[in-house]
Amino acid sequence: MKKSVHNSTYKKLAVQWLNEVLCFVSSSVVADSFRLRNRQLLVVAKR
Repeated sequence: MKKSVHNSTYKKLAVQWLNEVLCFVSSSVVADSFRLRNRQLLVVAKR
């Protein structure tokens, strides 16, 4: 029984870590795409 409790805790931690990593990656991707859009707008505005 102790093993199943340990495994469930481990799974919860793994899922929590995965969620945090995915949130970080998605937010950095959004920030990068936002920067790229701003660069394109700046280039268009300079013309």
